[in-house]
Amino acid sequence: MGIARTEESVGEEARKQLPTERHRATSRSRRGVSLRSILIGIILIPINCYWVQLSEIKWMTIDVTIVSLFMNVVFCIFVLSLLNGLLRRWRPSWAFDQPELLTIYVMLSIATGITGHDMMGNLLPNLVNEYWFATSANRWAEFYSHIPWWFAPHGDAVIRGFFQGGTSFWTARNMLAWAVPIAVWGSFIFVILLVMLSVNVLVRRQWIESERLTFPIVQLPYEMTRQESARSFFASRLLWIGFAIPAVLESLNALNYWYPSFPYVQIRLYDLGRYFVTPPWNAVGWLPISLYPFALGIAYFLPADLAFSSWFFYLFRKLEDVMTVAMGFRGPGASPAEAAIPYIPEQAFGAWVAIFFFVLWGSRHHLARAWQAAWGKGEGEYREDASAYRWAYIGMGGGLLFLMAFFWVAGMSWWIPLVFWFLYFLIAFVITRVRAELGPVAHELNFYRPEAMIVQAAGTAELGATNLTLLSFTHWFNRGYRNLVMPHQLEAYKLVESARMDSRRMTWAMVLAAVVGIPASFAALLTLYYHEGAATANIQAYYRTDIATVEVFDRLRTWLDNPQPPSFAALSFSGLGVLFAAFLTTMKARFVWWPFHPIGYGLAFSFAMEYFWFPTLLGWLAKTLIIRYGGIRTFRAAIPFFLGLILGDYVTASVWSLIAIVFHVNTYRIFI
Repeated sequence: MGIARTEESVGEEARKQLPTERHRATSRSRRGVSLRSILIGIILIPINCYWVQLSEIKWMTIDVTIVSLFMNVVFCIFVLSLLNGLLRRWRPSWAFDQPELLTIYVMLSIATGITGHDMMGNLLPNLVNEYWFATSANRWAEFYSHIPWWFAPHGDAVIRGFFQGGTSFWTARNMLAWAVPIAVWGSFIFVILLVMLSVNVLVRRQWIESERLTFPIVQLPYEMTRQESARSFFASRLLWIGFAIPAVLESLNALNYWYPSFPYVQIRLYDLGRYFVTPPWNAVGWLPISLYPFALGIAYFLPADLAFSSWFFYLFRKLEDVMTVAMGFRGPGASPAEAAIPYIPEQAFGAWVAIFFFVLWGSRHHLARAWQAAWGKGEGEYREDASAYRWAYIGMGGGLLFLMAFFWVAGMSWWIPLVFWFLYFLIAFVITRVRAELGPVAHELNFYRPEAMIVQAAGTAELGATNLTLLSFTHWFNRGYRNLVMPHQLEAYKLVESARMDSRRMTWAMVLAAVVGIPASFAALLTLYYHEGAATANIQAYYRTDIATVEVFDRLRTWLDNPQPPSFAALSFSGLGVLFAAFLTTMKARFVWWPFHPIGYGLAFSFAMEYFWFPTLLGWLAKTLIIRYGGIRTFRAAIPFFLGLILGDYVTASVWSLIAIVFHVNTYRIFI
């Protein structure tokens, strides 16, 4: 019994999803990953890394990496697809085939995940802000003795240049000061990606071939690049109607930003919570609605029960807050434990734990056969992949040992890295499964993080200053999981299967994308910060203060100044989340009519639904009405329109982002 929702179980509408090979072809019948596509990917990776950093850190025109399907990558493939149409007409021998375009797509997706918000975009402030912003009031200097020297650069001039700007990173002094931190954290990131890739190699056969998960997120890039359908895809009138809607609306709003006489259409977040002013209804708090066309387009491809569960449980979550206030738990005399009720982050974490174990249980036979094959005892098709499984187990085991040793050498207690990395990869594993199975618009899990769960379970008094300080240096890569690389790796294998490509070459292409993307991200970030100044108004406040002051070192100061015992109430609500998700899973498996999906519960109690619950509701409603009154044929006929909504929004956002960068002007912020 599990929560797997395969193509058979989602009904006829899923038949339009990406094709899955029922029988594996031999490697000789599969198309290779060309050297030309690899070289183009390598060239585009540094350009995209710098584009992402300028867009998210300096201009903040679009949040490129907060959604499941990266905007900049779709834009690049869109441009290459249009160019390919010209090449097929005028120089057919120069034209790209689908494997080449998909290779570029995968390489750019991997590199963008590395350079984005919740990976390297957060790293550098986490490393150096404690030195620049330390004062006698915040007493951050007390942390220094607990920070290994090899974590961060040293030298007053080096730090000053980083924060004040007006200089270049590319000087001998700066490069020498950053050499060790770049090597340390670059290796750290690479090993994280290696463990993720190893896990994906182990589960890809089960999830792609056996369970035939639908991978909705990669439907757009697959259709854009498919040779036999590219012409009809771009010739679809419905596609361009869908494309035109966000292109016109977003451009009007962008022009309104410069010239207020142009009309403005409310697409971005609008807070309905302002209208709930009396208790207990004011406990609703922030209740934003939005009309993002791309989110509505992606929601159209979600299984109906997931889309329904996502927005339903989001509103249910808000109702929990209202009921808590109505019952008096947050009154003036409430204890900290009572004021935290209903423990939303803890419930969500419990839900993810339950989903993890159900998925793992459903894959147990496959993983056992993969283990046997890895060591020479495989049979049938498993024997063909014996070498891949062997290296996957070695990569996973060796990588985990490296990551645990990293914090042991830094001074962390022996048991904490064991728990931390288990929780981190548990979350990464479940997000990857969710993306493969259901394809949500976003998966920002900002409410709960492994280090926070460890602190709640053990208590700050027990952990001590060194452990708490080192745990704070994990915040940058597990803050929100928005641009987690692991789902993109697995989606690459789905594209490999659908386009009949060589999986081994794609694996090496992903490794190469990481090898290029990590130093390219460091170079882009350090070039930007030393030129603009990390503490100046040229950098968005989120990166100047929020990410590494309020969220990291102010929190660390609170932990140290207010020692707390373990929170049994928090653990109890996590247990409640486990039980409720298990109940939903059981009901979903036993009754076809059951409308509530456990993953919808987990997603709704995360931060992503704050932005996208209303477009998800609209997408669910549109899909439900179209199928009910028009049937499956009408549902399929409408697909180009909803793909057009996604593509039009992404292309328009990318164009306005490039306008800001090229002409050095502030433009309308299209998302969030």
